[in-house]
Amino acid sequence: MRITTIISRITLVSAIALGLSAPAFAQDAFSSMSSDTGAQVNSNQQITGSQTQQYTDGQAPMLQGATNGTIGPQGGDATAVMGVNTAGTVRVNNLANLEALLNIIANGMEILGIAWGGPTMIMGFMHMAAGTQDAMKKVLFGAAGVTGGLATPGCINWLVASARDANLFS
Repeated sequence: MRITTIISRITLVSAIALGLSAPAFAQDAFSSMSSDTGAQVNSNQQITGSQTQQYTDGQAPMLQGATNGTIGPQGGDATAVMGVNTAGTVRVNNLANLEALLNIIANGMEILGIAWGGPTMIMGFMHMAAGTQDAMKKVLFGAAGVTGGLATPGCINWLVASARDANLFS
């Protein structure tokens, strides 16, 4: 064996032996200064408060029920629902309800545009192969239907986002 291999193995064995015989210190930046006061010292010798302090003569805080909130409905369009099992009033987000309805309509328009435009365009191509006079008109109508169906949700979302950003619903 070479001398470097022997030295490296001896170093490895001694490092393992020293590592196993060393005391296990807590993996924390704080070491306890005194056990009865709760004060601790960090590695920079600055006294810090304990994270958990126990008092034998302390009293538990008094529990309190729900109190009425002070935030009321704001703006002319806000709807307050009274009688709900909460402390205070509940604001209804009318824009979210309108946005959900518009998304349903937009998705329906997208489905209808693709379902009508796709077959119309295919029929136009079939008529074009047969040599019919107005086949190109059917292809263009079908392409317009598919394009309009795909563009409708994006346009409606753009309009709702613009209205929200311009504070039209508050």
